[in-house]
Amino acid sequence: MKILLLTLSIIFSLYAAQIDDFAKSVNYERVYKIALQKAQKEQKPLMLLVVADYCPWCKKFERKTLEDAQIKEYVNSNFIPVAIDKLREKGTYPDEFASPLIPAVYFIDPKTQKSIYEVIAYKTKDEFTKDMQEVLKIFTESKKQ
Repeated sequence: MKILLLTLSIIFSLYAAQIDDFAKSVNYERVYKIALQKAQKEQKPLMLLVVADYCPWCKKFERKTLEDAQIKEYVNSNFIPVAIDKLREKGTYPDEFASPLIPAVYFIDPKTQKSIYEVIAYKTKDEFTKDMQEVLKIFTESKKQ
């Protein structure tokens, strides 16, 4: 029993390192509350990425879309991004963003803390760029009101 628990503990810590490494490589926050405070201060939408290390579509989305230099620059210029592990970090971010489907990206108005746009499932660079442009349009219009 002790060996099983030790093995599971090692596996979970390896998964934790993967999301931490990804977040560091693309300059994403890892704590929802810290990212929310930054978004409020900088008056930018919060981009909440909900993934899991066991998810192959999440890994593909990270590698093929989010790690692209242009996407990385666009995200970091226009949003405050935060990466959350769906299972390990449950309860550290609002329950309404605990999507049953992953990868999931919620673009959140930092003032109201409500989702203004959601992207569920893998997206190519072009698709995700269009989604982000739409988010900025919605966010800018909402600030005018």
